[in-house]
Amino acid sequence: MNLEKNLIDNILETEIKLGHADMAITFYYPVISLLELLDCTEQQLDAAIGSFQEAVKETLGPVKIQELANEKGRFSVRVSAKGVNWVHSNFHPTEFMKQFVAEIQKSGITLGDIVTLFHSFSQDVEVKKVSEEEWSVSFADEAVDPYVYHIEKNFFGLEYHRFTKEAYRKTMEG
Repeated sequence: MNLEKNLIDNILETEIKLGHADMAITFYYPVISLLELLDCTEQQLDAAIGSFQEAVKETLGPVKIQELANEKGRFSVRVSAKGVNWVHSNFHPTEFMKQFVAEIQKSGITLGDIVTLFHSFSQDVEVKKVSEEEWSVSFADEAVDPYVYHIEKNFFGLEYHRFTKEAYRKTMEG
């Protein structure tokens, strides 16, 4: 997976939740995710960012990537309104993503309900208990959906964070 695909997926996910808006959008990435998505080392990061920005300027428009001054190791990635509109015009969210976002926002939803939804797309689903109130859920076949969903139960219900498989592995190790 690369950063362009990840940004497209994130924009589509945001549109499912909030609708389309003709405006720039900012996402936040830990450095380990950028290194994976740009396929580079920390020493190569600045050059890889520059190459990425040049490569996507016709589609995503100007993409501003910078390390947050008050959070070393965390980067903001701002996609221009041009890029958001390009994604809106040329891509559509997967049926799984549409159903997942709708399901997880329901009141009273349980992990079992989420796992049932995953199984409606593939029987080969990996569910791992992380702690008493946290689980990771993913498809073995990345063609169905390439991400790991870290699901947490709290006072408000279920919430999730989506990671690439490699970023999730590294996050859980560190």
